[in-house]
Amino acid sequence: MDGQRPALIKPGFFSIDAPADRRRNEFDFHNEALLFHQQPVDFVFFGDSITHWWDLATFFGRSGQTIVNRGIGGDTTEQARRRFAADVLQLKPRYVVMMIGINNTWALDTFLPSDRLTPQEICQQVTSDVEVMVQAALEQGIQPILCSLLPTCMDRYARNCERNELVIIINKRFQAIAEQTNCLYVDYHSRMTDADGITLRKELADDGLHPHVLGYQLMATVLRDTLSAHDISLGTSS
Repeated sequence: MDGQRPALIKPGFFSIDAPADRRRNEFDFHNEALLFHQQPVDFVFFGDSITHWWDLATFFGRSGQTIVNRGIGGDTTEQARRRFAADVLQLKPRYVVMMIGINNTWALDTFLPSDRLTPQEICQQVTSDVEVMVQAALEQGIQPILCSLLPTCMDRYARNCERNELVIIINKRFQAIAEQTNCLYVDYHSRMTDADGITLRKELADDGLHPHVLGYQLMATVLRDTLSAHDISLGTSS
């Protein structure tokens, strides 16, 4: 056997039914491989299902850059914060592209009133967790790229309008965090809203939440253009 296994940060498992556990073994194996081979990482994309389902190799493929996807469907900011050291910091990427927080907003709609949170409580939860992760990345010399949450268009949820208003408030806080920490902010939201400035354009997602290929294509363009304005290159579409 050549070499020794690297010391590996593992966040462990969260609970019997935590979304963050669904890819834990996969990520631990892949993280170990990157560390074992001392593979320099250019970008880690970190987030929930919108990151998880983004086919990064297709959208950013022919660049020679190492681009790692560490999205987990259903992830909240609390779970993301607990796995950030394992899935971002120990990989030492040059950049981390962060988009996380929409799953926290389901606390507006929970079946049991006792489990519900106010928009103000959710905003505080999301932004405080994200700020911790941004600071942790900066302390390790990793450049955070903080991305806006996307609007939604889910009429089946009675509080969808309230959710979209909350998303705007959270995004303003994200932008303030980016300005205060001198990291980059990527505004997907304004390019993906309908004429009302709050609702997701219906032609960008089948379920009103997760972008399909046209939504991701627009996001890729916005992300590339934002980074290019700061002399950062991110792949080329294949």
